[in-house]
Amino acid sequence: MIILLLTWSHEIKQEFQWLEFYAGVGRLTTMMHASEYRSARFDLLDNDQPSYRKSNFMDLTHSSGYALAILFLLRADPNGFASHFGVKCSSFSKMNVGTSQRSACAPVGHTPYKSVALANKLLERTCGLILLVTALGGAWSVEQPNGSLLEFYPLWRETIQHIFECGHEFSVQQVRWWMAHYSSRTAKRHYLYANPPAVLKLDKGKLVGWKNKDSKVKSAVKYVDGSGKQRYKGTEHLRATEIYPVPFARAVVDIAEEMKKTATGQPELPRDGELPSAFETFRAPEWPVSDLWGSADFIPVYNYLRRYKKLVVPDE
Repeated sequence: MIILLLTWSHEIKQEFQWLEFYAGVGRLTTMMHASEYRSARFDLLDNDQPSYRKSNFMDLTHSSGYALAILFLLRADPNGFASHFGVKCSSFSKMNVGTSQRSACAPVGHTPYKSVALANKLLERTCGLILLVTALGGAWSVEQPNGSLLEFYPLWRETIQHIFECGHEFSVQQVRWWMAHYSSRTAKRHYLYANPPAVLKLDKGKLVGWKNKDSKVKSAVKYVDGSGKQRYKGTEHLRATEIYPVPFARAVVDIAEEMKKTATGQPELPRDGELPSAFETFRAPEWPVSDLWGSADFIPVYNYLRRYKKLVVPDE
């Protein structure tokens, strides 16, 4: 429904070949743009929100932000495009389990905490974007630091299962690598899920000789709390590890064309005459929704677009 409202409200110019969400400093997008890919980035850093505005068009948890993210994807090049989601990992990391109360068996966490509920909303809305990218025939990738519990989240697993069902058992790939292989100042292990097999090239194998390397940079340290439990906390160097090293960005650029060409999981298109009109779809009495989408909160996004002054619902 949200997609229909957007297509009835905007002229969709399909042009983007690369889209980066949760971009941060946007090193991947910078490298893609330098390689002459028509690119766009999406991050809170890209909008200095005035205090008098309630909705931030660069915040995926806000109605305007999620609508714009979908519009970005609808404007992607139909001849092939790639997208990357460096989903905010703080609530899913092992260092945060004392607060989030997440585990592999309980990945949803303690939702009364605002930070946990917000992270769940972001992830569930991201799952919606990933399904849209797949349906459009695009390539997508989702990156997390090793140890992140995101991959156990129920809706994430259902999303992957849907892509398997529409494509085949190899429609989604998982790859893990050491960022030290890309000149990072810390070893830091990462993992990535994606629908093109080209991402497997990011793994450079075992990390050899790192323990003998003279490096004083520590992104996290161990400590013992008052009850005698061993815990971890981030150092001043942790945030810097969120920025992709330039050699890693170059590696992604090197496989970008292959990613676009080998994206899998797209559902089979209906035959001519079997696709209902937009108006019939809009008037559909029921839309089956899984209970796992409980935190996505799509209704405010629908209401936001339904009130748009330039919305014109076609007669047929």
